[in-house]
Amino acid sequence: MNKWLLIAGVLLELVGILLILFWRIDDMFAIICGIAIIIIGIVLFQIGYWRIVKARNNKRI
Repeated sequence: MNKWLLIAGVLLELVGILLILFWRIDDMFAIICGIAIIIIGIVLFQIGYWRIVKARNNKRI
């Protein structure tokens, strides 16, 4: 579950970057949506990362 959050976060960041780079219809809309998607990706990545760190710390104790 935790590694899938990391993978989903990275994929969402890539989608957000590609949306900003290649969207041709309305640039401002693409930038806003791309930034929102990148932020969601970063949040998912951080949730997955800290869950993995917490699980490793619990195993050491």
